[in-house]
Amino acid sequence: MDDIENHPDLTDAKWLRGAERRARRAARRSRPRKPGPRLSRLVIPTVLVAFAGALFLLYRVGSVPLPDAAPTTAPAPPPTSARPDPTTIESTGHVDLTHPFADTPAANWATTIPVPAATAVGGFTAAQVTAAYQAVQRTSTESRLDPQVTVHHDTAPFIATLATGVKLPDANGWVTKIADGYQLLPVPPRVDGSMTSSVDDRGRLVVHTNFVYVYAFQPASHEAPGTPWDIVSVVHENADYTMVDGKPWPSNSKAYFYSMNCDLARQDQLAPQYSGSGAGGTSTEKPEAYFDPKHPIDVGQGC
Repeated sequence: MDDIENHPDLTDAKWLRGAERRARRAARRSRPRKPGPRLSRLVIPTVLVAFAGALFLLYRVGSVPLPDAAPTTAPAPPPTSARPDPTTIESTGHVDLTHPFADTPAANWATTIPVPAATAVGGFTAAQVTAAYQAVQRTSTESRLDPQVTVHHDTAPFIATLATGVKLPDANGWVTKIADGYQLLPVPPRVDGSMTSSVDDRGRLVVHTNFVYVYAFQPASHEAPGTPWDIVSVVHENADYTMVDGKPWPSNSKAYFYSMNCDLARQDQLAPQYSGSGAGGTSTEKPEAYFDPKHPIDVGQGC
């Protein structure tokens, strides 16, 4: 093997000088660079300074508040076109629509027809009189309190409680019918009064009823009632039922209405006073008087 030191390239002076220059350039390229400022280190502070200046300018002219500044006025609520719920509408009066009878004599009345304790009458025992009272209670409940009759104007439930063979040419005078277009509040009607019994000249048992019924109507959606009399209507009825085979046979009925629409009352329909003309009753008595079962049934109600 030849000695490497005797290689012809290593003895060429020109080649050696070129090799030395190439080695120095390679050495310079392989040296680590000294740290210096980069573009991002200059751009970010510049942007932050510009943003702060713009924010301060907007604050000076009043366009936006600084983060710590509280708004001077609260944002306005979005407009709404919803109609008020008549059961929650605020009233300028004093009627609580969840307790519409609170300021009337009916505040503590029952929601069912009361049945009195019975005693024997004529040839009828106390048990027979009690059974007659209970039968008339069912009839009175259907005629004045059952929504199927009062709201839906279906008299069949009332007729079904009567003695076989009863034919009423017009049952409207014996039942309550809420006028079309008006609704009762979701509160049961109230009732107060009593029953008594007697024996007629043919020896038949007769049950006499004397009840006052009150109904609370929803007010018009655009107004609230100032007094209970705007929405509470009264029906006071005296009725006689002759007992035939243990069931009532209607024989006589009188009634007056108070605080209602007289025009609709002429059509045997009940509507609140705010809906139309007339209140019923005489103008010389206070409204509370018409809630009394002892009030005379014959009143000049003007309807």
